[in-house]
Amino acid sequence: MVSLTKRVLFEIIPNGPNETTITLSSTTNKGHYVSLRPFVNGEGKEFPFEWAFGGTSDTLEVRKIDERSNGLDFNFKFDTNVKLEIPETHRGVIKTVFKTWDAGLVEETGSVFPFGPDGAEVKFRELWQPIDPTRLEFVELSHGNDVDPNATSIALHTDNSEYEGLVVIVGNWVQGILFKKGENTLKGVNLVRSQIDANKSVKDLFKFGPDAAKFPTELLLKEGSKTTSNGVEWSVIESNL
Repeated sequence: MVSLTKRVLFEIIPNGPNETTITLSSTTNKGHYVSLRPFVNGEGKEFPFEWAFGGTSDTLEVRKIDERSNGLDFNFKFDTNVKLEIPETHRGVIKTVFKTWDAGLVEETGSVFPFGPDGAEVKFRELWQPIDPTRLEFVELSHGNDVDPNATSIALHTDNSEYEGLVVIVGNWVQGILFKKGENTLKGVNLVRSQIDANKSVKDLFKFGPDAAKFPTELLLKEGSKTTSNGVEWSVIESNL
């Protein structure tokens, strides 16, 4: 089942909670995922994002804990902090626990080690609100399982000598990351968030990066299809169309 969740709380323990972004995390039926975290007040910032990451399903391991909780171990394929070589950044697997509350909100807890595996542990908590991915406005769901099982679930991937990227479409929402290989500055980072309306027209909510025009414009494709955008070929690695 596809998932679109909006973060409503972020907390570095023991600091108090805060939220300065409009963070959305998208996950396809098969587990391909992208999370983009643009600042609410990002105008004037060279990089108006707290963070962005994503990965194919083989970079995510799910562990059942109990009826309400799952362990999710992430080893991101795409990580803007790592791409930009920010020194105090966790590398490798991040172990998290997702617990569903009575109200349908999902609490995520875990730890990162930005100073290396032998350094200080930094604990965090995030709270996620399931959103209806088939609506263009933010419509809260009482539970993530309320998502239409027929909602669009598509993932496109590219990997060539110059670029590597991932785009996921869940319902009417599109999110993508494209990295230019060998370029560990903002010139190598491209991000997109879009919506697909009832007429199947794509409206960009934001596009960031010098190569953002290379994101695919043909999106509603069958699995196994290929599409090219400004010289970059994308392969459809998942589609329920």
